[in-house]
Amino acid sequence: MSYSPTILSALGKIAELAGSSRPAEERLEKLLANAREALGVQSLSVVAFASETSEPKVWKSAAPGITVDTPFVTRLALDAFSAADDSIAKGRLTSKHPSGRNERLVLPVLESKDGVRAAIVALGVSDETADSPLLSVLKSFVSVLIENDRLAHAQQISNSVAGRSMEEIAAIYEIGQAMDASDVQPVLDMIVAKACSVMDAQACSLMLRQSSRQTQDDELVIRASWGLADDIVKGARVSLGDAIAGRVAQTGEPVLITDVTNDPRFRDVTPRSGISGSMCVPLKSQDGTVQGVLSIRRHEPNPPFTEDDLKLFGVFATHAALALSNAELYTRLHHKIEEMSAISDVLRAINSTLDLDQVLDRIVDGITGVVGFDRCCVYLLDSRTNEFVAGARRGYESTDNLRDRIAFGEGVIGLAAKEHIPIFSSGSPVESEGTGRSGDFLVAPILVRDECIGVVVVDNCILNRPIEPQHVELLATFVSQAGIAVENARLYEAMEDKYAELNVLYEHSRSLSAAYGLENAAEMLVANASRAVRCDGAGLLLLDQRRNSLSLQATAGDMEDRVSELNNILEDKACADFVRELRTPVLLEPDNPERISGPSAAFLNALAPGNTNLLLAPLVTEDTTIGVLALYRNRADEFQGSELKLTSIITSHAATVIKNAISYEQKMRQRVLELSALYEFSKEISSAANLEQALDSILAIVANLVESDESFIYTIDHERQVAVVKASRIRESATSRSNGFTQSEEPLDGDSVISWTIRERKAFVSPDISRDVRFSLPFSSPAGEHNGDRAAGSRVRSLMSIPLIVHDQVVGVLSVHSYSPNQYSEDDVRVLSIVASQGAAIYNELEALSALTSYTDNILSSIAAGVATLASDGTVLTWNIAAERIVGLKASNVVELHYEDVLARLKISDADRENLRRAIQSVFDTGETYQGYKLCFHPTSPRTAQDEESPKEIYINMSISQLLNSAGEQLGLVIIFEDITHEIRMEDEFRRMGELAAVGQLAASIAHELRNPLSSIKGAAQFLKKEYEDYPSIGEFLGIIIEEVNGLNKLTTEFLDFARPMQLDLKPTSVNAVVEKTLQLMSVHITDNNVVVKEALSESVPEVQADAAQLEQVLKNIIINALQAMPEGGVLTIETGPTPSGGAYMAVSDTGVGIPPDKIDRIFQPFVTTKTKGTGLGLSVVHKIVENHGGRVEVTSEVGKGSTFKVILPRTGIHTTATADYDHTLERRVSGKLRTGNIEV
Repeated sequence: MSYSPTILSALGKIAELAGSSRPAEERLEKLLANAREALGVQSLSVVAFASETSEPKVWKSAAPGITVDTPFVTRLALDAFSAADDSIAKGRLTSKHPSGRNERLVLPVLESKDGVRAAIVALGVSDETADSPLLSVLKSFVSVLIENDRLAHAQQISNSVAGRSMEEIAAIYEIGQAMDASDVQPVLDMIVAKACSVMDAQACSLMLRQSSRQTQDDELVIRASWGLADDIVKGARVSLGDAIAGRVAQTGEPVLITDVTNDPRFRDVTPRSGISGSMCVPLKSQDGTVQGVLSIRRHEPNPPFTEDDLKLFGVFATHAALALSNAELYTRLHHKIEEMSAISDVLRAINSTLDLDQVLDRIVDGITGVVGFDRCCVYLLDSRTNEFVAGARRGYESTDNLRDRIAFGEGVIGLAAKEHIPIFSSGSPVESEGTGRSGDFLVAPILVRDECIGVVVVDNCILNRPIEPQHVELLATFVSQAGIAVENARLYEAMEDKYAELNVLYEHSRSLSAAYGLENAAEMLVANASRAVRCDGAGLLLLDQRRNSLSLQATAGDMEDRVSELNNILEDKACADFVRELRTPVLLEPDNPERISGPSAAFLNALAPGNTNLLLAPLVTEDTTIGVLALYRNRADEFQGSELKLTSIITSHAATVIKNAISYEQKMRQRVLELSALYEFSKEISSAANLEQALDSILAIVANLVESDESFIYTIDHERQVAVVKASRIRESATSRSNGFTQSEEPLDGDSVISWTIRERKAFVSPDISRDVRFSLPFSSPAGEHNGDRAAGSRVRSLMSIPLIVHDQVVGVLSVHSYSPNQYSEDDVRVLSIVASQGAAIYNELEALSALTSYTDNILSSIAAGVATLASDGTVLTWNIAAERIVGLKASNVVELHYEDVLARLKISDADRENLRRAIQSVFDTGETYQGYKLCFHPTSPRTAQDEESPKEIYINMSISQLLNSAGEQLGLVIIFEDITHEIRMEDEFRRMGELAAVGQLAASIAHELRNPLSSIKGAAQFLKKEYEDYPSIGEFLGIIIEEVNGLNKLTTEFLDFARPMQLDLKPTSVNAVVEKTLQLMSVHITDNNVVVKEALSESVPEVQADAAQLEQVLKNIIINALQAMPEGGVLTIETGPTPSGGAYMAVSDTGVGIPPDKIDRIFQPFVTTKTKGTGLGLSVVHKIVENHGGRVEVTSEVGKGSTFKVILPRTGIHTTATADYDHTLERRVSGKLRTGNIEV
């Protein structure tokens, strides 16, 4: 067969290409180009399939201007394979070439068992071309080249796999080599970088699980990344369950994603563009807990990941998890080593000191600095109060409301201490409710020998971190070791306290032995006790056995500021009784029953004020308590048993020293007192103004010389043959301690000590009179009351009785008593005998003076006029009974006051007071006698309840003259005054009654003259009105005449009533009943006037002696006046009530026009009225009726607001006639009797 040159040339090139070493793909492309040119076709393509499902691989060559439609060519090849023969399929092209040729040729060239197929597709084939031998050669060579390409591709894939495997091994090897437990970050960075490199990925991230600060829920945070922007890395926060990574972390299952949009597992995840595939694998710890996730992704056009890729990525995730676990393990071990080392150092430092405060400070420093808690507070158990007391603390601000004390068993702290286990708390157990921080708290007990000695409270609330379990274990180890150091420090502190106690006792014994005097010894005792037993205040109280009193001898601390308060409390004898019964030291807390409601509660709480603890240690010597040492301090700091014992030792040694000092000072004081008392006695007796002062001075001197509970001076009444008590001095109230003091005299022939002393004219002393059966006991109870017990009726034990002798005559007896036995000696009798002898002489002289003074006083008290004497300096010297009655000031309240002070007490007007002052001062200055007649005074206050009807003006006759001695020298003034108010009132009453009589006669005359013509006028008018009934106008005028005549008749009736003498029918009358009846009778009239009535009737108002009908007239007249004052209507208020003197009052108030001030004083005068109508007799009748009842009417009014009429009635009294009053006055003048004064104090 001959070939054309073109084909031969093409075969040559094919042969050349067959021997070429170029890649198969390049040779295949050149082969197609040469064959297309040789065959003269439009395009020549080779379509190869690696498998039935794989994408075809197409090589093509086209003539210039021809575009190969690859999908069309591929479809032709697939159709040829479906035909299952080697025949050439002819068909038409879908698009024609301009040349018009459209034949196509598909020639299968390869179909292997493993699914590799290939075909040659030629377009624009002519018939000659289809039979060209070049096609067979081309077919064979194409099949060879495809096999070569396939083998090359396989080799390439094999090499790629091998290379990738080497890369994986190398990457894993490098990761393993890079493992560094001390710093895991470089390893994590390498893992994500190597994963991206090995797996041809564009981004990879490693996210770890951590707790969210905002929500406290777990979230994923990027720890290492490759290919991600920094802003994505920093801001990425994925919650568990959210997005792909969050779900993987939640489920713990890896995912391979090729298409997020169509993946039902992630329908709610928004897909990102440009991503061809992604994988997400969980990072699990050894216990299976998901620590985080490892994610990787490819971007288009890279192919998606396969299952093999997922397995390989799982290897990287495993290494990452292993790296994290190793790092965590290393961190824990390293931290544990560091912690143990630090704890060892801290414990060594803690154990290096025995100072408790330093130990506690180092403990809290170790807990916060080494263990790592934010805040820490140590509470130690106070065995005295069974409370936990706050000690050292760290991390707390000054504003934190930290509790200083927490009771054992209270809350979480008490539970942890009781159960001996650490306890978590969600709320602060040491801060007040509502003020603490939020977070978790841990309470760990401090245990030593299985006993809880304190607790440690820790938290991480400042940085808001959770409490990790390893911290709890570390804290428990630390606290258990620190507890030993705390116990050692406490033991050391106790030993130091014991040594200090011994040292204090030594110093106390030495200083007290060197003390001089009672005061110095007491101060030494208080000072030493305050140093030995820490306290806020201390004081020494000494008991006076003779006086049965308690005195504050020395103080220290806060008690120095309350000396005055304590002295006031100590005046109560119950304080001494309480101390006398003490024998052993006692501790009294604030809630002790003795301090709450005991008989000495006030005394005990005065010693220990407020919420403080009190320690009382008595000073006992020879089984007798001589005083008590009182110490107190804050309630939270209770006294311990050791302190109680130490105080007892101090007071037992001090008791003897104090008693000796007391005895010495008493002896010295007694000697000094005797001498000074005798001197003072001489002065006071010589200056005594009267007998009473002299006797009181004698007893006062006796009280200074000897201790006594009672002392008396008896004088002899020879007429009655008795010794009478003239003066007494009793230390305590007679009713409580001296059995009533009812025996004020002794018969001279009786069996008492007083009688014996007078008869024998000798002094008598008894150590215990209750044992001397010769005498009756002083002031014994009446016979039979003591039930045979001789001493039951008297408390007197020791007794001295000394006669008062003048000119060899016994004039009296000085008797001194004590409730304690063995109180008096012969020395006491000797000293008092001197006082008695001098006192007797003075008594004899003053008795004569007293008789003369009594005579003068009788004269003054018998004078009917008031008499007052003033000293030259204005001091009131005398004030007789008449002055008391007239002025109302008792002599005891006036004598020894300056006269201006007396004037200031008189409740008179300032002008009257000034006039009196000027009159007195004028006599002082000029010596001229002042005579004042009918002096008018104006009291400024209401009268007393017993004298409600006293006048508003008081009239006095007064004489003021000088008081001169026999030498004519001025000694002062004499003021004589007499109240003549009653006489002045009688004069006014006579004058007024005369005027009323004249008015009454005139009124009676007028009424008599008017009545007859008025009767005729009225009768004629009534007749005419009946006759002219058919004439209304005439009847109207006649009605007016009749009405006016009635008014004139009423007026004449009032005239006659006013003029007629009033007769009263006095009976017990209820004022309230009068008011109710009157209002009922006048109800229609009141309603017609549009007036509202308000009643305020008192239920306690008493009945009065009165004429009920007359009182109704009084009330009716007042109500009519009130209604007329309210023409437009208003409110009428009627009130009743009792008066201070036992009477009653009625008050009627209106809201009318009121009474002008210039007319209010004349409204009770006849024919005086403020209305256009009326006679002006209504209120005159009211005044007359009330006055005849012995009462009065008070009026208050304000123009435009209304008026109030108050009728005041006495309970029983009736106003007497002027004649009777006048006669009574005359009788008073003759008899000298005085009535109650009119000047009010």
